[in-house]
Amino acid sequence: MRIFATALVAFIILSGAARAADGDDAGTLALVDDASFDAAFQCPETLADADAREAELHRYAAWAKAMHPDWSFRKRLDVRYGLLRRHACAQTMANIAAAARPAFAP
Repeated sequence: MRIFATALVAFIILSGAARAADGDDAGTLALVDDASFDAAFQCPETLADADAREAELHRYAAWAKAMHPDWSFRKRLDVRYGLLRRHACAQTMANIAAAARPAFAP
């Protein structure tokens, strides 16, 4: 179940990583330390719409790439998951859990 959830999050991050940020944002994100990024983090369910949620995910991907180029893909997933847990993003966590359940459970 956790493997499927991880794969789902991985797909989401990979699908947007190529379009993560334009040049100006990438330079600005390179100046944001871990504590500041954590403090500014917003749960996806609190954002206005799907476009805002996607933009925030791209911002995270760009920040992680700029600030931690040595992080593996798994590490980036784990940190994102940790942010969701630490900020009590209940709806997003429930969506991840629901996506990890088999479609035709016994």
